[in-house]
Amino acid sequence: MTNHRIHTIYFDFGNVLTLPSNGYLTQFLNRTAEKYHLSYSKLREAYEKYRPFYDRDTWDTERYWKAIFIALDSTVDSNDIPLLVQEDDQCWSQMNEATLRWIQVLRDQGFDIGLLTNMPVRFYRSVVEPAPWKELFQYQVVSGALGLIKPEEDIFRYAISLTGKPADGILYLDDIAIHVETASRLGIRAHQFTDLYDTAKRICPMYSLPVPPAPRVLS
Repeated sequence: MTNHRIHTIYFDFGNVLTLPSNGYLTQFLNRTAEKYHLSYSKLREAYEKYRPFYDRDTWDTERYWKAIFIALDSTVDSNDIPLLVQEDDQCWSQMNEATLRWIQVLRDQGFDIGLLTNMPVRFYRSVVEPAPWKELFQYQVVSGALGLIKPEEDIFRYAISLTGKPADGILYLDDIAIHVETASRLGIRAHQFTDLYDTAKRICPMYSLPVPPAPRVLS
């Protein structure tokens, strides 16, 4: 059993703090493909291809969505873009209340908590900033605010520097393997997040962490 002393736990946002996004995203992009007579697979490919420009805040919402449609030899009216943005945001903002409850337990046990995420500043301001759970996170590392994105090493170096403590005392949970690999190269104790209870089963014994509260049963 490994037992490293952890001082800070960083969490990714999408698919870690939120419920799995793939189902919501698939439905949204399918509706969009049908509405605009596009290929779903090509739409999804362009959506993902251009996302780094969006998350870095190099492109605003209009440039992002217009680039997607141009890649499919199509066009989208500027008046349609706010609805696309709203529906896209909803795919990525269904919070996982069980994960948030666990984070509160971790805070109560004295761990520092951080958010380390790829997202545009616009999304942060509209979804994260007003949320009461934002106060759980002492450190908030947002790609759009820095002009850096995961898996670039510099965004992880920045996250380490915020703590003022050694990287090997930082635990990081992310659902994307390449992000975990980059963080690990820099000395962070990084693990791929699957679902809350499976992930906790793997890492809590390794780092002497409190386990998540039991799922709430709906009456």
